[in-house]
Amino acid sequence: MPSISRRKFLEQSVTAGAGLAGVLASRVAPAVAQPREISYLCWNNFAPASDKKLGEIGQRFTKDTGIKLKIDHIAAPQQAAKYASEVQTQSGHDLVEMRMHVPWLYEPQLVDVSDVVGDLEKKYGKAISSAREAAFVHNAWRAVPQYHAQFVCCYREDLFKKASLKVPDTWEDLYTVGKELKKMGNPLGISISQNFDSISTGYAVMWCHGAVEIDKDGKAVKINSPQTTQVVEWYRKMYRDCMEPEVLSWTDASNNESLQQGKAGWIHNPVSAYIVARDKKLVSADGINHHRSLSGPAGRHETDAPRSIGIWKFSKNVEPAKEWIRYLLGKKDVYDEYIMSGSAFNLPVYANMQDHPVLKTDAKYAALKNEGAQYHTYGWPAPPSDKVQLITNSFILPNMLAKAVTGTATKDAIAWAENEMKKVMAG
Repeated sequence: MPSISRRKFLEQSVTAGAGLAGVLASRVAPAVAQPREISYLCWNNFAPASDKKLGEIGQRFTKDTGIKLKIDHIAAPQQAAKYASEVQTQSGHDLVEMRMHVPWLYEPQLVDVSDVVGDLEKKYGKAISSAREAAFVHNAWRAVPQYHAQFVCCYREDLFKKASLKVPDTWEDLYTVGKELKKMGNPLGISISQNFDSISTGYAVMWCHGAVEIDKDGKAVKINSPQTTQVVEWYRKMYRDCMEPEVLSWTDASNNESLQQGKAGWIHNPVSAYIVARDKKLVSADGINHHRSLSGPAGRHETDAPRSIGIWKFSKNVEPAKEWIRYLLGKKDVYDEYIMSGSAFNLPVYANMQDHPVLKTDAKYAALKNEGAQYHTYGWPAPPSDKVQLITNSFILPNMLAKAVTGTATKDAIAWAENEMKKVMAG
């Protein structure tokens, strides 16, 4: 060991002693010894096993890294208000799970996570188009693509066979099938209320009829069109002849529950309705199956719902937060485990993972293997933007449809929606 002068030794001893005395007097350990802690806000996943698995992975993360992780779950309808509250107070969670174009809405408040996404894309291939639309904002990733949920058609295959009903291929076919199902006491379950499922189905129907809300330039409101009129008239007859009035007050979970409880004969939804029925061993589970989302005069266009993870700029734990994302999504064995727990409800969002083993875990997931599918996020063909998300948050599309099916003239319902969308675009 190198020699040290007595003077130097005494100086170091005094300094060390003073430091120790300070710690003992304040009973606070030095900052370097403070445990790191982060918090993560998620929604209540419609595949409950996924939330349970996330908690298990979080505990392993803490054990492996020493970073304490607190995971909070809230219902999807509560997320928008929670984001706004945390941004307003500049306090709350470090990480937040975001749906669709929420990263565009909160771009100034989100950390640039391009470094994290870059590493993931090197490992798994590029993020799929819907994930990029949702989280790549003005040439920077403002959230990390996490997973996505595809909308398919979930139906009571046993009832179809019993009544010799043909699986529909178009939205017009569905009207024919729906009239028969309602006579059987098993109406169609398409929500026309303020929830995301209403928007997801509404957009699919619109796109397949050639109707759009905003033009592809992202500036002009185009909801007032002959194509939208066709869509509204289709909803009007569907509501009258194929559904029950309860769809006007449904939540995102209501169509799932109606199918699981044996009432609805057909719904438009991801596979979560079947997953829960199967895992809970409900009587309806064996009779449920899936088929491709439907087509129309303008082709087959299908809704995708990507989710991503953002980090608030006000977080004091940005690097530990990134470390959690890298652990959950960047470790392939962990990401695979997480995806498998969602049982094909949460699907991976990177190119090289599209043929994931989870798709082979149940023959009833065949409808998810869609060759040549045209998936879109809300607002298409307009480019993603904060305005698109504000239109989503305002539930203009389902409110327009609800007005029409309850008595408002088609032209008046569309004119109302046009005016409301113009207000958003001008804001």
